[in-house]
Amino acid sequence: MHKLDPDSFARAFAPGMRVYAPGCGGHSALFERWLRAMPAIAEGVEFCGVHIPGVNRFDFGALHPAARMRNIFLAPDWRGCWADGRFALQPLAYSQFVRQLAASTFDIALLQVAPADADGMHSLGIAADFTPAALVNARQVFAHVNPRMPRTRGPGIAHARIDALVEADAALLESPDPAPDPATTQLAAHIAALVDDGDTLQFGLGKLQAAVLRALVGRRNLRVHSGMVSDSLLLLEAAGALAPRNPERPPIVCGVALGTPALYAAVADPSLVQFAPVSHTHDIGVLREIACFKSINAAIAVDLLGQVSAETIDGAQISGVGGLGDFARGARLSQGGASIIGLLASARANTLSRIVPRLGEQDIVGVPRLDVDIVVTEHGVAAIGGLDVDARAMALIAIADPRHRDALRSAWALQRARL
Repeated sequence: MHKLDPDSFARAFAPGMRVYAPGCGGHSALFERWLRAMPAIAEGVEFCGVHIPGVNRFDFGALHPAARMRNIFLAPDWRGCWADGRFALQPLAYSQFVRQLAASTFDIALLQVAPADADGMHSLGIAADFTPAALVNARQVFAHVNPRMPRTRGPGIAHARIDALVEADAALLESPDPAPDPATTQLAAHIAALVDDGDTLQFGLGKLQAAVLRALVGRRNLRVHSGMVSDSLLLLEAAGALAPRNPERPPIVCGVALGTPALYAAVADPSLVQFAPVSHTHDIGVLREIACFKSINAAIAVDLLGQVSAETIDGAQISGVGGLGDFARGARLSQGGASIIGLLASARANTLSRIVPRLGEQDIVGVPRLDVDIVVTEHGVAAIGGLDVDARAMALIAIADPRHRDALRSAWALQRARL
């Protein structure tokens, strides 16, 4: 092992290499700074990882005209690389992509880890999701050992497995939860009414997640099994809504924590949080065995058949399916569980209904109608699982923006005649 500095870092890169660069809080601000300072080393290099739209903003492909990026999400930050044909977008769920990573070979894996413990293990800290799979066949591991990275209960890497490292204090990626607006607060209240004491919950990322967590402070003995947790989880803990801390069975299982230093300090408690890789958090066999598992995720649009769009707006890809399909299917198979989709009923100053007659040819079905139990808007709850097509269409129209319901009824009559 040798100490890593900008010069030795630069000499390690060569055209044709594949480099694994983790997303979320696994992204190293130090390695990013070095790459920005020496963009020529990215020539002919493909950077692969799961970088989250709106969270991981760095465009690896912009480093050099011959650099490439591979991801399961596409966002405006990477549009230039996409337009040049140097962005490989893979339409895979988390459970699929983690298997592909484990079967892939990377010339270099760029990690950000906590300082080693007494046993010589470096915790992956707040980002344990995909890295264990990427390390299976990584030829070289470069580690940024960051004292700010908390040592968490979960996957790590042995000090001897690291080929080169640099110790440097650097700020971790922060992403505070957004404040909800009144409509989202009402939507969250409807969703919270579907949650019972003792349930195990999964949440997506963003405003809806934060609002629902705030609405659940009165529940008790809740557990979390999710790909990601955020600052609003601290409200549940402070309110006593979570199951008790337990070193044998922590109330929270997740792959990533994304928030502020307050969250990062809290998740270091091994009796509160167990970090686990995607091969566990998103595994259908694991999810189906969790009783009363309720997945709660946001959507862009839902059609009257119950199909969910979560990746495109006006035909433009803005995200990816991520773990949505994995969790929705797992929740449907759980005894007492439910797949819950939440969305505001309208957009563009209420001129556009987000409950639509039929997803268009430019839309991508992120969750098929078979994997949706309940759809919620600020206007109410539509329990569509098990309903026939007419009944589910009427239930969805009933929670649409009232200004669009007549048009939806007319559209359904025409669509039904063509089924």
